[in-house]
Amino acid sequence: MMTPPVATLVGVPAVSVTPLDCAGPNACDIVSVYTSVFWIAMVVLVIVGGLLVYAALRFRRTDDREPAQVHGNPRLEIVWTAVPLVIVSFLFVRTTLRMDYVRNGPPPQQTVQVTGIQWAWSFKYPNGKTSISTLTIPVGQVIRLQVTSKDVLHSFWVPRLGGQIYAKPGFQNSGWIEASQPGTYYGQCNELCGLYHFSMTLQVNAVSAEQYQAFLSGAPPPGGAAAEKVTGVPAAVNVGQTDALKFVPATVTAKVGDVIEWKNNGSLVHNVVFDNGQVPSSETMNQGDTFEVKFTRAGTYSYVCKFHEANNMRGTITVSGG
Repeated sequence: MMTPPVATLVGVPAVSVTPLDCAGPNACDIVSVYTSVFWIAMVVLVIVGGLLVYAALRFRRTDDREPAQVHGNPRLEIVWTAVPLVIVSFLFVRTTLRMDYVRNGPPPQQTVQVTGIQWAWSFKYPNGKTSISTLTIPVGQVIRLQVTSKDVLHSFWVPRLGGQIYAKPGFQNSGWIEASQPGTYYGQCNELCGLYHFSMTLQVNAVSAEQYQAFLSGAPPPGGAAAEKVTGVPAAVNVGQTDALKFVPATVTAKVGDVIEWKNNGSLVHNVVFDNGQVPSSETMNQGDTFEVKFTRAGTYSYVCKFHEANNMRGTITVSGG
């Protein structure tokens, strides 16, 4: 029997998601508090453990005679009461003084609305632009996050950029993140939120200020757009979104210039996100919402509902002509 090749794993760079590898002031402040607690705990462990080992060896019994009975030493009792009190007081003050900074941070330059939905994240930027599962932020800027949930409890967490922020239905929680350097940072819903909780990942792209402004303005991708979003134009092709977590039909054909309309015919939240960045994606689609696109270039285009990607809610459009 032949063993499967493993060459595909060779050379694949590791992705760091550990909070200890902090990449922003919020996360690094949390690491600083954690580090001080950790080393104090290690010192206590060594001293207490060492004394236990010493006492066990030095005063071990060698026969059955009862040892001499002595009363407690008041000075020692004061010491081993005072020392833990000082340590706990220091940790309390050290943590308390950083809580406001970790929660509220400096004055923000941007505010982004974050909504957790089974099973993806929706982001709304200051100019009204939206994105799903991928949050784009400018490097070196404090980003205020206003976090809520549409259905059940979720928790927004990007370990390298900050602590988790709970997303509660009907309640807006707040927090902040800041990336000190450009890069891609990964996160996860940190609250068990249902059957496909494992698929509720998120990604933060930290880019330059110029790239961020281009993102907000919706600048065309390299190579130009293959389609454009339209509104109120009669559709040549109609695709339904159902509570069975399917696009109906899942595969359609169209011609260049045709308008394709998606309509949410169920009660669950859906959206339309194309694998090809040259086709615009929809915002969050609630019951009855529609989304129309007119293709300007031939080709085969695949798309997915990001909220139900784990359920393989996918579709394909083949556009001919042009």
